[in-house]
Amino acid sequence: MKTGDYVIASSKDERLSATYGGGAIQTILKKMLENKFVEKVVLFQEKKDRYSLAPVVIENPDQLTSIPLSQFSAYYLSGLNSVPKYIQQNLKNAGKIGVIAKPCDIRAMVELEKRKQANLDNLVILGEECHGKVSPKKVQKILEEERVDASKVISEMIDGNKFNISFEGGNKNYILGKKLDLEESCKRCGEREPNISDISFQVVKDNDKTKTLIHINSERGLKIIKLSSEELNLEKAKEEVLEHAERNMALSILKAERYKLKQFKNFDKLSEVEAYNYFKKLIENCRKCGNCIRACPICVCLDCTVIKQRKEIEPTLYFLLRMGHMGKACVNCGICDSSCNFLDLGPSLIFHRLSEISKKG
Repeated sequence: MKTGDYVIASSKDERLSATYGGGAIQTILKKMLENKFVEKVVLFQEKKDRYSLAPVVIENPDQLTSIPLSQFSAYYLSGLNSVPKYIQQNLKNAGKIGVIAKPCDIRAMVELEKRKQANLDNLVILGEECHGKVSPKKVQKILEEERVDASKVISEMIDGNKFNISFEGGNKNYILGKKLDLEESCKRCGEREPNISDISFQVVKDNDKTKTLIHINSERGLKIIKLSSEELNLEKAKEEVLEHAERNMALSILKAERYKLKQFKNFDKLSEVEAYNYFKKLIENCRKCGNCIRACPICVCLDCTVIKQRKEIEPTLYFLLRMGHMGKACVNCGICDSSCNFLDLGPSLIFHRLSEISKKG
């Protein structure tokens, strides 16, 4: 094996190999802790149900009995939680940390490092090659309508333009864009592959099971795989597997870029006055609750003026202050959208457009 290789991995432990992704990521994290490659790993745990995930720190490899990886991939974390914000607030000086991260998490951690709020050298990143996320509330509603017992669900998976739910006794497939669709920020996101990671991965189907397709991106990533090899079934990825994965990713990126262009044209085709009026219409239902600020992974001010003064200013000024402070750095993670109960399209469309304009100079 060498840097740049693709491998298919699953755990040699029969119990783990039957889980989502064949237990490969769980095995890798366990070996990283056992061999002191990292001091801690940042994972996620179910709270009240499988649709509610919160971050958690694990230091003991024996605690790695299960990872709700399919929920993380399909829904991400719940509430105002995010991986980068959790690390910034709780683990900024915690030594070497292993972390599973989506591409938008990684972009946020890059922004945090610019603000001296994170140190990427101390993060061993297992980056997910992301196909977007869906709303757990909408999935729950669909299951209720179809009288599927949510407690029987085993895993979820976004596969191309389909959302697959496996449960005890069967599975269901939904075409994205009909009863269920990706979150708005994900529909616009063409940056679906991790730009910085030691290994990147995606879960792939293998007959009636799933395994993990791993891309070794760094010398540190190569060490991780070699360290874990005694407990992993490893094989070189077949060309057809790679072609299928690359084709799916290319199509999802193309679709996202087209959707983003369509959304942004709503701003770009307007005059300055028309664009401002359109902007005001988008945010007219804003209640200035502050959730978008609290949720934003790169809002790190301990004493936030906007939060303090939000009740004294109108929604337009509230948004303009936020845009002036954070708009250029928006990573389009969409957490502000999922934490907002009032705006139809969510705040991220505005911040994402401003960020894209600033990148063009």
